Formats: sequence, structure tokens, C-alpha cells
Amino acid sequence: MTPSVDLPKHGPSVIAGVIQRLSVSQLKRHKLCPRAWFFQKVMRIPEPTTGAQQIGTEGHAQLEHFLSTGEDVLGPFAKAGAHLLPTPGADLLVEQPLNGEPPLTAGGIPFTGFIDLVDARRLASDGVLRITDHKFTSNVATNAASAEQLADADTEPGLQMVGYGAWALSQVERFPGLRTLELEHIYYQIRGQRLAASVVATMPAEHVAHEWQTKVEPQVEAMKEHAQAAQASVVPANYGPACGKYGGCPFMAKCLTGENKTMSLRDKLLNKAPTIDAAVERDAPELPAILPPDAPTPTPVQTAPEVAQATEQPAPKRRGRPRKAAEPEQPTDTAPSPTSALRVLFVDCIPTTFDGPQPKSLTSYVDTMHRKVAEAGGVDDVRFAGSDSALGFGKWRGALAMAARAELPPPGAYFALGVAQSELMQVIVEALEPAFDVVVRGVR
Repeated sequence: MTPSVDLPKHGPSVIAGVIQRLSVSQLKRHKLCPRAWFFQKVMRIPEPTTGAQQIGTEGHAQLEHFLSTGEDVLGPFAKAGAHLLPTPGADLLVEQPLNGEPPLTAGGIPFTGFIDLVDARRLASDGVLRITDHKFTSNVATNAASAEQLADADTEPGLQMVGYGAWALSQVERFPGLRTLELEHIYYQIRGQRLAASVVATMPAEHVAHEWQTKVEPQVEAMKEHAQAAQASVVPANYGPACGKYGGCPFMAKCLTGENKTMSLRDKLLNKAPTIDAAVERDAPELPAILPPDAPTPTPVQTAPEVAQATEQPAPKRRGRPRKAAEPEQPTDTAPSPTSALRVLFVDCIPTTFDGPQPKSLTSYVDTMHRKVAEAGGVDDVRFAGSDSALGFGKWRGALAMAARAELPPPGAYFALGVAQSELMQVIVEALEPAFDVVVRGVR
């Protein structure tokens, strides 16, 4: 999924530990992990743009233009959901700002941001207002929220949609007679088959108001307190699934080098044991635990000229007939295929024809990563880790996903069968999917 992006034109969100403004995406980030929000909005550490976010940005722009003008500029991903959209027209509120009059507020702090689509066509007749948010995701079946989640501000998708609903309730003059809210996610699949799906939660206006007052207002008070923290290590971190969501937390490296001692398990998973060359390279610059995707390749250690000269002795002279000069090597047909440098994953299917290396089973890789995580956590099987273990209460899923992303399988083609029957395989496949160049899923 592609999260909403706050526009920077309004200046910093937090100044000197005081929150100046909020956005629904900030609520989601803080709900997912307060420390990640602290890194992003308080310390203002830039967050890299991912390929999925770029696709989402382009898709949103296409949908905005189509719904506003009726001109069909939809790309292949957005076009798959065209049948789920209302008829374009000037009466639709497209990219509706939240900072209108009056603005949406919580804890006295105003909100900024935009709602993808507000449809008031049934307001006069039925008192119904539909609010839609577009989501571009790698897999609709596994990533789509449920209607129950959209109605619950304790969930990440519900926190966003309840916020949009609360904005609508604040616009009394614009939406007179509002009694029922339809909060909708439209999902557009960006991998594999072109699919789209709509999930709608229908609820009375009173439900939205209650969710906002009882769940969001207290969260904003907690955000105010966290914004005044002197350092990131004192802000709570939500270890586990949050570390691997959306392709991995971009602040993981800084989180790992903090003062929180509960990260020892992750240190074990993400820091490889020293090799025999450690003594030679001890004077090399220290690298972070996790390198960002766009980090330059480290310069390899060069052998000193005097060492090379000492170890490469000239060959002894041979008596008798001189040897023939070596013939130049003839070109062979073993040049690597362009696909050999790619990572290709077949999920619940095996190709009958494939222009690339022979696909290998992902099972051995899954077993290897499971063993590493189990050893780091001091258990035999992560799925049965007790409550006294760092992997207990399902935390092994986040640890296993993080370990997989830190140590990807070599480039090549792989297949994963029986994913639905194996928890370990499910976690690994979901973790690796954003890092693979091509993912093909079997049709059930």
C-alpha cells in the first residue's frame, strides 16, 4: 500500500517539541510506531521514496484528473478499478483539503492533508456521504482491509478513515442532514493480474464522533508528550510487524544504533559474525547495520603493492622446447541471460516455460532463515516461542521478515508452493515480495 504523503509547503510539523499541525498520515505513522513518527516529524530525517510510492503518486494524479474532468487518462493499474468509481462531475469533491473552515482538529491541533474523493450525491435524499481513499497495493487479497477495520480507529486503516469522517462531521453547513457515512477503500493491484476491489464500511455519524473522541484525541495527547522527548530512545518503539511494513522501516538503522537494549535480538539477526578478514579490515570505515537501498557500493579493500609483489614470485625457467603460447579463449554460449541478474518468484505455481534460469524451491532458504532466527532467539522453533522469549506473542513474524530482508536470496528464479499451509513461507514470501523484480502468483 502506498501511504498518504504530507505536503511540505506548510513548513515543519513540529517546532521545538511543540506540534504545530497534524495529518491523518501522521496519526497512522504514530499508531504503527511512535519512534518512527519521532524520527520523521520531530527529528525530520528524510524518508526515501520507494517505487511503490511513485506508482501510487502517479495513480492518484490520474484518478484526480479523471474524476474532475472525465478525461480518460487512467493508466493500467487505475483503469482496473474504473468500474468502481462514480461518474465524473463537478459536484464531486476531489482532493478535498482538510484545513477548511472550520479545520479538523484534535487536542487543539489543526489537521492538514487531502481526501481523495468525497461524494455527496446521496446526501439530500438519504443523508449519506461517501468518502473514498485510493490504495495502490502489491496484492489486493492479502493487503485489503476489512469493513470492520475501516470503522475502528484502533486499526491503521480505520484511523485514517475515521479521521476523514470526523472532518465531514465538522462541516455542518456544507453537509446538512448528514446521518450516515460510507467509508471506502478502493484497492488497485500493481503486481501480477490487474485487479481492483472496493471495501465499504457503513456507519452512523455518532459512531465516527465517538471513535474520534475516545481513541484519536487520547492518541494526540500522547503525541504531544512524545514530541517533547529529548532523544529517540525514550520514545516507545513498536517492535515486530511495524519494522517490516511497507517494505521495511526506513529508520531501522538509526533505531538499531539507539540506546534501547531490547534490540539485542535484532542485533543478532542483522549483524553478521566477524570473518577471518576482520583483522585486516578493522581500520575500514564502519558501516551502518542496514544500508539504505541507494547506498553506494563500498570500495573493496585493495592489496598493498608490496604485498602483491612479495607473494607473486616469477615462475622458474623451463629447459627444453618452449611451450606454445596459449590460444585465445573461444566465445561460448554460456553468457548469462539478462534475466539471470533478476530475482523472480513464482508463488503457488511452477512455470512450464521460462526464459531464464531453472526455478529453485524457496523451501531451503526458508529453513535457513528460520534456523537463524530461532538460534538468535534461543528457541528450537519460532512458532512455539514462549511468553518469556523475545519471539513470543507472534513477534517472531517481524523478526523473520526482517532477517529475510537483510539477507535476500541470490538473484535467480524461485518457486514457493503451499504458501497458505505454511506460516513460515507466508511470512518470507510477504517480506521478499517488494525486493523481487518479478512476482507471479498462481490462480486458485
